[in-house]
Amino acid sequence: MEVMQTDVRVKDFPQFIETLIEQFNSERFRVGFIKKDGSKRVGKFDLLYRVRWKQTDDTMYKRKGRARTTDEDEYLLAHDLKKKAPRNISYARMKFLNVGKKFYKTKHLKTKVKVIEISKVTYKMKKDLLEGKWDILENIK
Repeated sequence: MEVMQTDVRVKDFPQFIETLIEQFNSERFRVGFIKKDGSKRVGKFDLLYRVRWKQTDDTMYKRKGRARTTDEDEYLLAHDLKKKAPRNISYARMKFLNVGKKFYKTKHLKTKVKVIEISKVTYKMKKDLLEGKWDILENIK
């Protein structure tokens, strides 16, 4: 398994992630992160800004026109494709990112964030990551 590492300053991390997502032709991406309550979550998202959308109960939802309430330097605002609603994903609690066919592990330090590109991901490893078995990430340095 080949590993490439990039060090990014904490304040440049949001821009780095958005650039990473936008450089691929794929509009969708997956993120593994830890929610506020401490549970693990893996979801499929996109960055499209929707004014209105159909919810899971088949009702239409329209944005109220209010400004964003979260800090864009701390949270990634993405639309959850399974739950059909916008989500704020904390950059600090993000564990991995899957864009295109590449996986990126993120490790947060005090002044910088290590972004490790994992190439040659096996099917079993991908399946484990998407099911929430993140013990594999600890072995990657």
